[in-house]
Amino acid sequence: MENLMTESVMIDMNEGTEEYILQEKDHGDLVVFDIYHNDHYLLTLAKDGSILFMNFNADEKDKEIFKLSHLNQFAERIQAVEQR
Repeated sequence: MENLMTESVMIDMNEGTEEYILQEKDHGDLVVFDIYHNDHYLLTLAKDGSILFMNFNADEKDKEIFKLSHLNQFAERIQAVEQR
């Protein structure tokens, strides 16, 4: 596995803006994007924005990011990375 890119993403939440980390990783046969909040793994997205894995054991506050409106922001960021 090779880390390709790490980027900070600011998401507007109910309690204010939160910083999330988007890490692009190459597993050889698949490039994925892992999302972290405060060093806690939350989920993995594919290049097309589809959800591959979700950490359902995450804190309830962290699960707020699983809402489609928030995930769309990550999908848009991933598409921007792929167009570079």
